[in-house]
Amino acid sequence: MHTVALPRTCLGFTNFLFFLFGMIGFFICLWCSLNPNLFKDVNYTVTKSSIVDSIADFLSLKLWYTPMTSILIPIAFVTMLTSCCGILGAGCRMKCAIKSYVFLATVLSSIAFWIFFITGIYNIYSDNQKTRLYLERSLIFDYGKESDMITFLWNYTMQNYECCGVNGYRDFNNSQWHRHNPVKLYPIQCCKLLNRDNLTPVSQNCTLVDDASIESYKNVGCFLALRRAIIENKVLLIFYIVFLGTLYSALTFFAYCIIRGEPLIKAISGGFTFLPARNVPETIVERKHSYDTMSYMEEPPKKVVKVVSSANPFQTYKYAPSAPIAPSAYDHGHLSNTYPQYIGRPM
Repeated sequence: MHTVALPRTCLGFTNFLFFLFGMIGFFICLWCSLNPNLFKDVNYTVTKSSIVDSIADFLSLKLWYTPMTSILIPIAFVTMLTSCCGILGAGCRMKCAIKSYVFLATVLSSIAFWIFFITGIYNIYSDNQKTRLYLERSLIFDYGKESDMITFLWNYTMQNYECCGVNGYRDFNNSQWHRHNPVKLYPIQCCKLLNRDNLTPVSQNCTLVDDASIESYKNVGCFLALRRAIIENKVLLIFYIVFLGTLYSALTFFAYCIIRGEPLIKAISGGFTFLPARNVPETIVERKHSYDTMSYMEEPPKKVVKVVSSANPFQTYKYAPSAPIAPSAYDHGHLSNTYPQYIGRPM
């Protein structure tokens, strides 16, 4: 914990998991966009699970005439790119990669938080009238289209939250769905079902007859049903918000530690500048200079000078001008005998 290794390890491992999930989602979306039937056959043969069909059916939906794969593939790619920046920054300590990671993670987290928690959950919880009107318009103009994402969300909401329309079954009177189904009063998802997979209603003429004996949820609006569900699960939603906020803050702080090159505890304590500094008394230690207690070690001479005698040209001497001179030579008057030092023998 007292080194930079902990932030690097946590940031690198977390982004590796995000990169792995993003890569799996990217290839699934790409495969379904090219050949969804092959995706169903191959994966169902291997896994024998009905989840494969649900994934393929969901990815084949369209949102405002745009396939879901065309929306999810760029999201998966940006997720992989963000995770790559985090992995490079944690593994190689690249400051540009860390800064890019913080920027991309902040943008993605802000967009997701605004769409799911502010636009969706909070506006329904606060009984926002603009949100109610927007849901009514989407039900009137967009519900009933084949392989449509909005139709899928409305059917899922009415079937799982046991409601009908925004305020009740009369919301379908002027809708596009009612124009294509003039005999029916409301969709079968508004009925009380015996089997949700096959959409088998308890009352046979549930969608055809407006009778009090018909078992349905036609008078229960989905807006109030969703608001009631949010109020009942308010503590759980707050926990999710706090958990995701803590995860984002921890990853951002790990990136900050790597940029500063500081350990985790030092980076935390460095932010508390309001704490008073600790006064430590200085201790002055006197230095004793004594040449008598110093020891000298002679080093081999790095340069040797050759001198030729003027009286006898055939006689030469060698000495080292960089040879160390002991301080005692100055005190006892032996400087002339120690410098220059003759080494070797006459040549």
